[in-house]
Amino acid sequence: MNKNILKIMLGKKELFVPLLFTEKQFNVLRKYNNNLKLLNAEKKALYTSIRKKMEALNSFSREQKDREYYINSPNEIMPARLTEAKKIIDAYSKKYDKVFIAGSFLFSKEFNDIDIFVVRKRGYKEKWDGNKHIIFLSEKRLADPVFQSALLISISDFIIPKKIRKKKPSLSELMGLYHEAVIEYMRKEEKPESIRRLIFDYNLFCKNRLVDGRELKEASDKIKIDDLGMIIKELCKRLFSKTYLYVEVHTYIKTLKESIKNIKPNTHLIRFKNTYEEMIYGRQRSKAEIA
Repeated sequence: MNKNILKIMLGKKELFVPLLFTEKQFNVLRKYNNNLKLLNAEKKALYTSIRKKMEALNSFSREQKDREYYINSPNEIMPARLTEAKKIIDAYSKKYDKVFIAGSFLFSKEFNDIDIFVVRKRGYKEKWDGNKHIIFLSEKRLADPVFQSALLISISDFIIPKKIRKKKPSLSELMGLYHEAVIEYMRKEEKPESIRRLIFDYNLFCKNRLVDGRELKEASDKIKIDDLGMIIKELCKRLFSKTYLYVEVHTYIKTLKESIKNIKPNTHLIRFKNTYEEMIYGRQRSKAEIA
């Protein structure tokens, strides 16, 4: 709901009641604007009849003004895609207040879908409209590094705040990500999401920088499997204490040794074991040392 239109309307009640809104509907809008708790009946009215009327006012308002676009990294965006992105934003802005487009559609000759982000007050949801991937997210979630990264190459119809909220991953999450990245590499996956996420986290936590979508794709295309081991070791050493790593990883290595004996093929498991031994011992252990 467009807050600017709502504020104007609330200040000119005589123009809208009872011609467009009833007295009760107007009071619901006033409570909503003041962030007051709504009754169930009021919520139902807000999200049905009242919302439709507000969307109509919002659509009229947008058609009457010159649209302003905010573009991040314009030199990275293909001119034809920029033109098309503006048309998409125009279409979706008739229904939603804050819209931005990011992703490979803007900068890559080949792309699978168009990522369209709709920023709203609360909640997270994804849906598809043909080849359009629509992501609904809250302003709070917009501060997540992955979305701030997407914004580095983007176009929007509103000024997007640049603020990052980092959340340290757990050791098990990082190790699981590394395992998936190695498997993606071995299988030569076309969309190596785990590899890209591992590179992303390495830059975020070890180098304190965000990488954009183009850089992330280029880095994942060039990476070697040994690089993945280097990245997970650097990440773990940066985020966890030596003592904690030794206790947790030492225990997991024992599990890996048993799995290596019983699971075939086990090339990926051997790589995991070698990587973790180097992490906590500084090198791979010899058979004599293990015995």
